[in-house]
Amino acid sequence: MERDADPTPNELQKALLGYEAHPLEDALIEWTRAHWSMAARGMVYARKEAADTVEGASGVRDHDLKVVLETAARVSIAERELLCRAIAAELPRWLEQTYGLVPKDLETAE
Repeated sequence: MERDADPTPNELQKALLGYEAHPLEDALIEWTRAHWSMAARGMVYARKEAADTVEGASGVRDHDLKVVLETAARVSIAERELLCRAIAAELPRWLEQTYGLVPKDLETAE
């Protein structure tokens, strides 16, 4: 079976999936470092989602173990939210610099 598309990763794939340091990756890391307090606050607000996430975990009968699982879930949820915010903040700028792409609402405003 032959592949129709070129298997070479494009710049966005390299930036998000590659192992070499990339300007987009650096920008995402710097943004998350500057806004880490959002993740801390996110852990507070993720309480219900974390409880729902571990509710169905089989074999968890010990209360302390359930608390540990919920805490780990809250950390993961907060990290996910922080990364989503970082991508939303940095990706448009990177796409404009790399490809000259701007959001449609900004094009029509000019």
